[in-house]
Amino acid sequence: MRSFANNNLLVFGDSIINGSGNNNFGIGEYLAKNYGFKLFKYCVGGARTGYNAGKSWIVDQVITAVSDRLTPGYIVFNGFTNDCNMSDGVNCDVPLGEIANGFDGFDIFAVKKENTDFSNCFENILHALKTYFPEAKPLFVRPHKMGRRDKTAQAAYGERAVCLCKKWGVEVADIYEESDLDTFKDCDRDKYTADTYGWGRGDCTHPNARGYEEKYMPIIIKHINSL
Repeated sequence: MRSFANNNLLVFGDSIINGSGNNNFGIGEYLAKNYGFKLFKYCVGGARTGYNAGKSWIVDQVITAVSDRLTPGYIVFNGFTNDCNMSDGVNCDVPLGEIANGFDGFDIFAVKKENTDFSNCFENILHALKTYFPEAKPLFVRPHKMGRRDKTAQAAYGERAVCLCKKWGVEVADIYEESDLDTFKDCDRDKYTADTYGWGRGDCTHPNARGYEEKYMPIIIKHINSL
């Protein structure tokens, strides 16, 4: 087993990175336990990439880490699970936005909350990772097919995230494409996600221990080993 014992690991994102369906033992904890990373955890359940009042903002998570003057060897992050949530039943909580031309004009410390969108905030995050953590190896984790998100919306946001990662040269662990985990299927929902709401079944979104260990971590560590 390869050791990463001398590497600081930063994790940003939402409940899937955090491990909210697994007693807050998430992707970072698995990597620290099994591979020796020193974990610095900034992810928060419910976080959005774009600003949404009253919710954790991944932009702020990254700003906090930059301000902490950490020197990570690796960064694992996600984002858009909650951006594409439709709290009003019609519209995504954060608009998708457009891909910017080029690589200039980004400054995570100047991102405004007003009229925010996913794509602009995501590019500001990617720019910040390259600018403030130039020696780190970042890995974006695209989540599985989630039965509690609109199929079209989660595909569109996921594809946009992958496209932007390619633009900025960031590796993607694409659980959506590389895993068969699909919680639109009842058997996958109940086997691999937690009953976080007391419904007597899996909640479709939050991996349980089996979900992480069988569906997420093998793909994530494969990509980390390739960085």
